[in-house]
Amino acid sequence: IDAISNYLNGALPFLWTLIIGLVFVVVIVALPGGLLSLLRLGRLRRASQPPRLTEAPSSIRQDDGVVLQVEALGKHFGSLQVLQDVSFTARAGDLVSLIGPNGAGKTTLMRCIADGRERSAGGVQVGGRSIGRMPPHRCTALGVGRKFQTASVFETMTVADCLLVARSRIARPSLLRRTPVIALPASALEVVHATGLADRLSVEARHLSHGEKQSLELAMVLALEPALLLLDEPTAGLTAPERQRIGTLLADLAHRYRLCIVLVEHDLDFVRRISSRVIVLHQGGIVLDGGVEEAVQSETVRTIYAGAAHA
Repeated sequence: IDAISNYLNGALPFLWTLIIGLVFVVVIVALPGGLLSLLRLGRLRRASQPPRLTEAPSSIRQDDGVVLQVEALGKHFGSLQVLQDVSFTARAGDLVSLIGPNGAGKTTLMRCIADGRERSAGGVQVGGRSIGRMPPHRCTALGVGRKFQTASVFETMTVADCLLVARSRIARPSLLRRTPVIALPASALEVVHATGLADRLSVEARHLSHGEKQSLELAMVLALEPALLLLDEPTAGLTAPERQRIGTLLADLAHRYRLCIVLVEHDLDFVRRISSRVIVLHQGGIVLDGGVEEAVQSETVRTIYAGAAHA
């Protein structure tokens, strides 16, 4: 720009600013990504084949061994004790619901399981291996998959590209070519097909509905082939039919693929329908760990929720 401006300033002293301005307008309109966008456009044209799904061999465990073991876990913020002496185990095929009033420490517990740096005391083991002080990405490599309450997807990327990115830890992408084939484990494929995302692979994630984004994030987490799946309020903001579909999917994932699923949920009807076990948290500790009907009939649980509602 400096070189051209100096030349035009001498050759066309009355027009050079207009010419430079027009060049800027053309570049902004036609090439907002600069000259490199021409190279990217060429690559996209060469890879114009529509994306297609295929099943990848999965390493998800099929036995009924202990997947998650939490031992005397504690978490405090200064003098504020959020979790204290929390201990429980969960096996492959278990669908464990964490319930309790707001402020009981449910989401904090999920963070402590998914990030070794979060807890203040105690230990967490996944698949018999301690997570120690591992950061989240190393916990993921150990077999932990976490889905957040608010869907975390790549808004400007297509559904297919979001799945490819999620799969990149296991199936390394090529620097030289782009593949239209998306190889996913059977569990992720089931979610993609059951929720209609298989017909929307070329749609950008920002154009999906709230429920579709939640389903896409679930499929992305499953693409990592976790042994332990952590879900924070998976039905938040979903319609009744969507809640029904997600509940059926989660129960199927636990039963057919022997996934260990731990979820935080406030919809007690949803919990009662899909859970194999319920853990009730109150004031940072476990007050009940047992069957669904035991939790539903517990006078202690009723008192806790009645007190929270009154407060």
